[in-house]
Amino acid sequence: MKNLKLMSLTVAILMFAATAFSQTEKPKYGVSGGLLGAANYTKFRTTKLNTIDYKNDWGYAFGGYLNFPLSSVISFEPQIQLSWLKYNLNATPVSPKQFNGTLQYFSIPLLFKLHASKNFAFILGGQVDFTGSISTQTSNFTKDMFIKQGNAVTGGFELFPHSTIQLYARYIYGLSDYKYGSNPNVNILGQQYFNQGIQAGLKIKLFGKVKTAPVVVAAPVAIDTDGDGIVDSLDKCPTVPGVAKYQGCPVPDTDKDGINDENDKCPTVPGLAKYQGCPVPDTDKDGINDEQDKCPTVPGLAKYQGCPIPDTDGDGINDEQDKCPNEAGVAAYQGCPDLTPVLNEAAKSFYFVINTAKYLDAKIAKSKFDPVLDLMTKYPKLNLTIEGNTDNSGNDKINDPLSQKRADAVKKAFEEKGISADRLTTVANGSKKPLNDNKTKEGRKLNRNVTLVPSFKD
Repeated sequence: MKNLKLMSLTVAILMFAATAFSQTEKPKYGVSGGLLGAANYTKFRTTKLNTIDYKNDWGYAFGGYLNFPLSSVISFEPQIQLSWLKYNLNATPVSPKQFNGTLQYFSIPLLFKLHASKNFAFILGGQVDFTGSISTQTSNFTKDMFIKQGNAVTGGFELFPHSTIQLYARYIYGLSDYKYGSNPNVNILGQQYFNQGIQAGLKIKLFGKVKTAPVVVAAPVAIDTDGDGIVDSLDKCPTVPGVAKYQGCPVPDTDKDGINDENDKCPTVPGLAKYQGCPVPDTDKDGINDEQDKCPTVPGLAKYQGCPIPDTDGDGINDEQDKCPNEAGVAAYQGCPDLTPVLNEAAKSFYFVINTAKYLDAKIAKSKFDPVLDLMTKYPKLNLTIEGNTDNSGNDKINDPLSQKRADAVKKAFEEKGISADRLTTVANGSKKPLNDNKTKEGRKLNRNVTLVPSFKD
């Protein structure tokens, strides 16, 4: 009861001071309000017993506020908050019954703000807390073991008190002993538990406007500085001759292209007189205006002066994607001709002795190499993948390395003919890709070969 009287006296003194200010000064700001969120750094302040010591710990709060200006320098601000405060001991409690946990409060701060400047205000007032839920890890506490209502005084400061985003910090000094009834906290004669800590947070103003005093305007004098027949008091451009239609200003030129809006068919886009104030047109909408577009009716690229990407050889694959832009080809080979017939014919020469990488015909005809060499010379971007193959006589442990040796033998032969190694790749197929039937002797012979697969590099 004593604490409640002390808080009431503090509030009464502040209200008296606010009333005194409000009698001599008119409020500059209107009623405002919004939401708030804050962090609490608090603890129980104990008395009498030094062995029970609580440390500051973090909690949080959120709620809303209303601000009522009482004068140009003082305002009254009630708030509503839901707060969670943690009470953690500095050391292992003397008794396992010592409270160690979190209390939730419904708090009503009643604050007065003294506005020292536009961006800074002092805070002073009282706070009423109603105990809500409880969470503890020490023993079976209930909220009935704490008082239902507690009181505190508070003071601090606020930054940007009239802005949309406001920052504040205030110290809270509890006046009420929160231990009540059967509370098992250490309870010796005179031992008390008070809230104490700091709350810091931000507020978001959702409504509230500045009140401005009415401006007394002297009676206008009939002066026409620019001589356009519109007196200066009614002339929005008093030093530049204009027309009444535009309140004494010249006909506007919104896009600043030198063509006034009344003669400009595109008044918001800079243009040319040649096109009645509009930009140079872009008929095909390709981003290149018609005066610079060599193909004004067909969308194209700036790289080709507004024309589409060319297809020199007319094979349906544009030059930028065509690896053989001057020779008709097919999409499968990136615009180059299908070379597989020539390569397949050449590959028929590369048959191997069973279980070896030796050619079946030791004297491979030069005529079989020459067509491939001619292709490699004609198409500088042509690469070859040499796939080695075997029949199915052995298992994969034998066939895979054997097929690699066969592919390497053919690669070496091409390199000796002058083909760069970086244009040749080898792959070991083993017996996985037979070209003929392995059931016959002739078929197995034909499967001991290589396959030449073309590709074109960038």
